[in-house]
Amino acid sequence: MEAVLIATAVSILGSAYYTKTNADHQKEMIKKSNENAAQTAFLQNKQAQLALEEQRRKNKNLLNQQQAAYKARLGASGLSGQTGSGDTYLNAMKKEYDMEDKYLVNQAKISSDALLNSLGRTTSTNLLKLNSINSESQANTYNTLGNLAGGIGRTMIK
Repeated sequence: MEAVLIATAVSILGSAYYTKTNADHQKEMIKKSNENAAQTAFLQNKQAQLALEEQRRKNKNLLNQQQAAYKARLGASGLSGQTGSGDTYLNAMKKEYDMEDKYLVNQAKISSDALLNSLGRTTSTNLLKLNSINSESQANTYNTLGNLAGGIGRTMIK
């Protein structure tokens, strides 16, 4: 009778240990998934920022080259870029550059927001999984205690 009691207890506790170990492993994997998602989002955002800065630098250099070339053409023809149509054309170049720059910044912000949304979605999904694992673990603990008590009770009655 004691052997049956011990065997029942060992079986129930072994099952509980396996379940707890599995739940702990799943929790660790969820934690790593969140860390990886955050790191990936950070790196992608950093890469997008660097690409934006490079594009803005190239656009600024192009604007300066275009303005310098136009001023040189005006100067060669004896006109000034400070007044009249020369000034208007240079201002239009600057406005076009400003619009392009604003567009690039807005696109980068949209991309960054999308990365943050994706990270938030991943984190929320993982939080739901973690809550589910915790609930299952708690239920399993109660079931184990119930099974253990029931098994001992049945064995004692015999």
